[in-house]
Amino acid sequence: MPKATRKEDKKTIRVGVIGAGKIAEARHIPEYLSNKSVELVAIADIDTIQLKEMGNKFNISNLYTDYKEMLEKEKLDAVSVCTPNYLHASMTIDALDRGINVLVEKPMATSLEEADRMIEAAKKNKKILMVDHNQRLAPGHQIGKKILESGILGKVYTVRTVFGHSGPEFWSPRGKWFFNKKEAFAGVMADLGVHKVDVVRWLLGQEVKRIAAFGATFEKKADVEDNGVAIMEFENGTLGVLQVSWTLKPGEDNSTIFYCEKGMLKLFTDPERPVIVSLREKGDFMSGFARGEMSFALPPMQTNEVGGQFSSGIIDYFVDCIIKNEKPFISGEEGRKAMEIVIGVLKAAETGKVIELPLK
Repeated sequence: MPKATRKEDKKTIRVGVIGAGKIAEARHIPEYLSNKSVELVAIADIDTIQLKEMGNKFNISNLYTDYKEMLEKEKLDAVSVCTPNYLHASMTIDALDRGINVLVEKPMATSLEEADRMIEAAKKNKKILMVDHNQRLAPGHQIGKKILESGILGKVYTVRTVFGHSGPEFWSPRGKWFFNKKEAFAGVMADLGVHKVDVVRWLLGQEVKRIAAFGATFEKKADVEDNGVAIMEFENGTLGVLQVSWTLKPGEDNSTIFYCEKGMLKLFTDPERPVIVSLREKGDFMSGFARGEMSFALPPMQTNEVGGQFSSGIIDYFVDCIIKNEKPFISGEEGRKAMEIVIGVLKAAETGKVIELPLK
């Protein structure tokens, strides 16, 4: 296990983690410890047993049951907020108001009003607010964006994106809050859907204009949805379908397909080929067969399955932005846009109406 301090680096960023749950254990803490510019000095969590377990596992001795005490005592440059959704806004604002940069888990908040206060706090204190929409950094999505921007596939007519697994309880045993509306604000749409609406609007470079949606709770004992489907119309006319599920069996699906004027772009539909580009010749149906297909040898998408954990790149990018004093391209404002789409989906499902964005 790497040591928690690296005092030899002159550009050391002092970091604390708020929340010692699974996302902190699997991603934030190990990725901070592997970054040579970081000194991970403290963890905070109200669960003393979990807190001690994480301290022992990662050789971190500064443990706090009160995150505010950690913020006051440790002279931090940055924190990760890895707590249930309803705590994101207050903890983020507390850190920003103390002059501390923040990486907050998704969804960044439980309302647009909370998101606005977080963004304002970052501006007021001249600190970085970044949201953990790590799918933008997946190599397959990075090259997928370049392919779409190249114009080789022409106009994007429709897009279908899916994110599903068997549920958060199988990955995060402490995560009972996922099924409680007061703590989570929404179910699978806030957990998985927010990832996909963020990465699709970024890949397309288009904003969502209108939404129709349905939600259901099939299996989970919850007052939030465990499945959802949405139809989205983007500002340049592209149509999109979003499907999210906490009841998918077996395995996990985290794929996206763009159906375009001159062919298709498939992202993470094939474990052996994360990016596939299929081109089609012009002409009638019989002469319009595929002209060719390209695939790229790239790392797979991270998953919540055994062996699916590896560096997401999000911590390294966050630290790099702090060192360079640069605003991240996964900013609070970007996180708010993803939240607005999710809230629009939830309203469409609840009312049975087509919802127009931006919300009023």
